[in-house]
Amino acid sequence: MDFSNTIRSKLLPALAAFALFFVVSAAYFAPQFRGEALPQHDVIQYEGMAKDISDMRAATGEDPQWTGGMFGGMPAYLINVAYPAQLVKRTVGQVVKIIDTPAGFLFFAMVSMWLMLLIVGINPWVGIVAALAYGLSTYFLLIIGAGHVTKMWALVYAPLMMGGAWMTLRGNVWCGAALTGLAASLEIGANHPQITYYFLVAMAAFWISEGILSFREGRLRDFSLRTAALVAAGILAVGSNFSPLWYTARHSKETIRGGSELAATAETSKNGLALDYATAWSYGKAETLNLLVPDFMGRESGTTFPADGQTAAVLNDYGLRGAAQQLSAYWGTQPYTGGPTYLGAAAVFLAALGIALARGRNKWWIIAACVVMILLAWGRNLMGFTEFAFKYLPGYNKFRTVSMTLVVVQWAVPLLGALALMRLWKGEIPRERLLRALAWAAGITGGACLLLAVAGGSLFDFGRAESADYMTDTFRHIFESNNMRSYIDRGMDIEWAEATADAMAADRAAMMRADAWRSLVMILLAAGGVALFALRRINRYVLTGLLAGVMLLDLVPVDLRFLSSENFVSPRRNQVTASAADKAIMQDKDPGYRVLNLTVSPFNDATTSYFHRSVGGYHGAKLARYQDLIDRYLSNADDGVLDMLNTRYLIVPGKEGQPEAQCRTTAFGAAWFVDSVIYAPSAQAEIDLLGKTDLRTTAVVSGQNPAKSASRPMPLGIYASARIELTEYRPNYLKYEYTLPEEAVAVFSEIFYDQGWKAYVDGEESPYFRADYVLRAMTLPAGTHTVEWRFRAPGWTAVEGVTLAASLAILLGAVAALAYCFRKRTEKEK
Repeated sequence: MDFSNTIRSKLLPALAAFALFFVVSAAYFAPQFRGEALPQHDVIQYEGMAKDISDMRAATGEDPQWTGGMFGGMPAYLINVAYPAQLVKRTVGQVVKIIDTPAGFLFFAMVSMWLMLLIVGINPWVGIVAALAYGLSTYFLLIIGAGHVTKMWALVYAPLMMGGAWMTLRGNVWCGAALTGLAASLEIGANHPQITYYFLVAMAAFWISEGILSFREGRLRDFSLRTAALVAAGILAVGSNFSPLWYTARHSKETIRGGSELAATAETSKNGLALDYATAWSYGKAETLNLLVPDFMGRESGTTFPADGQTAAVLNDYGLRGAAQQLSAYWGTQPYTGGPTYLGAAAVFLAALGIALARGRNKWWIIAACVVMILLAWGRNLMGFTEFAFKYLPGYNKFRTVSMTLVVVQWAVPLLGALALMRLWKGEIPRERLLRALAWAAGITGGACLLLAVAGGSLFDFGRAESADYMTDTFRHIFESNNMRSYIDRGMDIEWAEATADAMAADRAAMMRADAWRSLVMILLAAGGVALFALRRINRYVLTGLLAGVMLLDLVPVDLRFLSSENFVSPRRNQVTASAADKAIMQDKDPGYRVLNLTVSPFNDATTSYFHRSVGGYHGAKLARYQDLIDRYLSNADDGVLDMLNTRYLIVPGKEGQPEAQCRTTAFGAAWFVDSVIYAPSAQAEIDLLGKTDLRTTAVVSGQNPAKSASRPMPLGIYASARIELTEYRPNYLKYEYTLPEEAVAVFSEIFYDQGWKAYVDGEESPYFRADYVLRAMTLPAGTHTVEWRFRAPGWTAVEGVTLAASLAILLGAVAALAYCFRKRTEKEK
């Protein structure tokens, strides 16, 4: 092969693909290159939850591995811990971040998908079309806007991981294993186990498909070898992330993901997340049509009705001008949603074409994976299947937001489309068969859109019944607050509510119809291009260019509904700033006190932790016992429990709505001595006793804990001379000085966690135990002494050693695979 042919066939499409991906990403996120910032909820929350970790690293260079800023204190394993031995993530993982986010997210998602398609055997020009469909699917823009950084990186690496598995089972087994190990290491290192889990389920479907085919063809030995190589790559990928996985696994047992010791609460069960909690975000069966028609469910929560719509007209007639802009147009079954998982009507059409044209070996496992993931996404709307998965699918009960399974469909739909286009590219399909498949795919997808556009208004109620109930309550409240009781007596609340609900349903139907027509147009454009190709009016290069243009025309305008340049702000506005209340509290230099911020949702907000040690916080895997405390006491701001957590300050709404600091004088302090200990026979009895006991003088201890000071009361008058004070604080180190005339029990207002915390009295390690359900306690000897608490992840050196060895094996394997491929290519060209 001469040099010019090499450039034309391989280098040119690669350069074109990368240039197009960059231009699309940079154009979409143009404000990023002007220095503007994208306010992302989860990023802002992350900055709060990791603030004391970052501060300690900057001040001392030490990684604390613990945060004291949220929920009274918790391990940092699922927040931010530095794992130096994660060499793959710290080398290759950094190279792929040369383009800053958020533009980097879209660029690398498309590049990753494009590279996977090359591995699958898709022509690079065809791969551009499918890569655009994957990278610009609406869900990506929704999670970027929300700041779900780890989720986005996991979705960037997932296609390459799947491509590695494809190569291992179908191509060069050793190069495939090397790629799988590298990509899977990055995927696991992205630290979003839920996304990784779903793609592993898809990989399992692929493996089963290959196993069945190998059995039929008598190739079980070869299949076994390839399976062993794939398993070895997976083991190395896990090993290269062994440190975070090990500590996360150990820690998860103590979190709400591991279940509660009490009877099942709203968020936890005995063995994992409670089914109702995990399935709160379940895609409705009909809502699945959002994959094809974006506004089928009235757009996202918080999107209001148009000012010139029927809802606005009805409410304006009632004198409620502007009220329509305060009502949500979303009418699906989820509590709320940022927007639909819209895949692109043209992409869905090409996937349907792929079902008709792709070879069975390539498509049936993909179809099966899509069906399973859609059924799982329905969650509580298909509870029998969901309960089966929670019971029998290992680890599935650890995850919430079941609608997230649709990320696999988001990847599979462009893949099916690429498989169809590749058969067209090669000219493998006779014209008659192609035209029949084209008619079938366009008829199914376009017909669904046409049906929704013409008759959709009569097929669904568009949330009318729920809206009528909501508006009845709303109007009743308005009438009562304005002394208009006669309106209620005459049934005006119901009459007005029904009229408003009718208008809301009409507006939602109009949104759906508009997008159904829009999707139909996109399908016809894509189908028209394929038809022109089948009739030899255009060549394959024009076809791929036309379809790439349709993907952009289809997806970008819908994406802009949810995330656009208008969402960007100046960097200064994107910073968390201290309020007057925060500044007033920060004048208190005592390191031990905590703050409860009632101007936000305290247990779903971590911004308070940016400035204070917070009683609340924001995290999906908080300690289970602390969640029990929230459910039972803290959600009601119980004074006794707030006192034991040393909650010295409340932040409350002031007279003009501004945050105002209130000092609580009853907080117990950083540590205190008690005069007695009472024992609880169970976790339930333990938490019950917190509300019945004077925790300032009595410690509640589990009967299973070895509290050796036990029940002997302290002599009367001992408090006159007993003193204990927190003199030094860092997240992973606390130092107390105390004076005590006789041996006694001290309770420390710090969260109990015996997997890493060690206590020392005058430098000698000493035992401690749990008290008051979540706190630490010790029996301290008489005299003047020093107590120190130190946190270090247990077994750190050994665990990091395993991580380092596996990381080196993957990197060396990747280098060896590159050298092997280069040598084989050189030999072939000779």
